[in-house]
Amino acid sequence: MELDIILDGIAKIADTQIAEIKQQTDQRIKDIKTSYKKEADEIRANLEQEGRIRLNREAALIKQQAGMQYLQTISDARQQLIQSTLDQVKEKLKTVRNSKGGYKTLLFSLIEEAMTDLKTSLGNDNTIILSFNPKDKDLVKDYKTDSAYNIQFKFDLDCWGGCNASSSDGKVCVYNTLNDRYLRAIPILQQQLSLFFNEKTAQET
Repeated sequence: MELDIILDGIAKIADTQIAEIKQQTDQRIKDIKTSYKKEADEIRANLEQEGRIRLNREAALIKQQAGMQYLQTISDARQQLIQSTLDQVKEKLKTVRNSKGGYKTLLFSLIEEAMTDLKTSLGNDNTIILSFNPKDKDLVKDYKTDSAYNIQFKFDLDCWGGCNASSSDGKVCVYNTLNDRYLRAIPILQQQLSLFFNEKTAQET
């Protein structure tokens, strides 16, 4: 009888210990799950934050690149417009001789301009050599020269129009062909056209 009581007591103690072990085990599992979920949430939050930072950085970079590309496109387009305008001016000058009446007046004006610039450098030399394109020979025949100077005509230039004026020794020369005037005008035209297209672009944006 006493043995049964003892065995029963042992069994109860064992059941109690087993229950405590099970409870501790369940709590440990629960703590592990809670800790794992917390760590997982932290990792997820960190990844999301890193992702947002990366996306923001990439978006800013793309925006910056797009802005630079836009400015480059505008610059390229503006330069093309400037070059196109210069090319149109060039083609117009190439054909200005076809306007007989208008070109004759222009030619005589260029002659006067070249001679005026040259005279200040001649000193005692009163000889002026005017050089033209052979195509202008008939027009030049109608030009009335200054009697105070010995004007000599040469037709040895390959140009769109206009003339060169030089001293008899060739040491002083005024280049006043349409080709030379166009080349001298290019920097000024580029600057003025650039300002013009900048203003147009600013108005449109």
